[in-house]
Amino acid sequence: MKQMKRLRVMTIVHGKSEYNLCSSVRSNLRLPHEIIARKRGANSIQITSLLNQFNKPDFVSFEGFVKKYPYVGVDKKKRKLLNFRIFPIMDVDDCSLGQKEAYKKKEMFWGHWLYDYITPIYSDPNLEETMRQAGIGVTKKKDYIRIFPTNHGDLNLEMARTFLDKLRNCRCTNLDKYVSYCLDIVDGKVP
Repeated sequence: MKQMKRLRVMTIVHGKSEYNLCSSVRSNLRLPHEIIARKRGANSIQITSLLNQFNKPDFVSFEGFVKKYPYVGVDKKKRKLLNFRIFPIMDVDDCSLGQKEAYKKKEMFWGHWLYDYITPIYSDPNLEETMRQAGIGVTKKKDYIRIFPTNHGDLNLEMARTFLDKLRNCRCTNLDKYVSYCLDIVDGKVP
């Protein structure tokens, strides 16, 4: 029986654009990667409702999380997740300035048992503007499928590294943290 690779990355996506982007990263890098979305991104998850996701039974406790995601590396003795990150990927144009800052600084997750594993990813004001500033030709949400196609062939590291380089020069997002972490998994830097 083939053993499933350990889950090291999970994203909670704002909408369809973010869903398509994460699906492409997962496919092109061939990662065990859980994407949490409402109806595959058709319905959006807002920053203002993000804590609702973290208060669902699968996320509210260590036991519930490990039961739902048994392929996450776990040190059960110390009750810790090993080499694992959750990246909520959100637009910040649909919340107040205070909510935006609490999200970006990770303050909104304070006190949650998953706090240490969460890396908030933002696009200010939205992912389409981030792509424009990064010099990636996206004018409509459907463009993500063309620009970030799902890959059923060979591993495409070059596309991911080029994308990462463009994101590093973009001041309106920290999306490069997510892409960099995924590449680190592929490169063996995350055990």
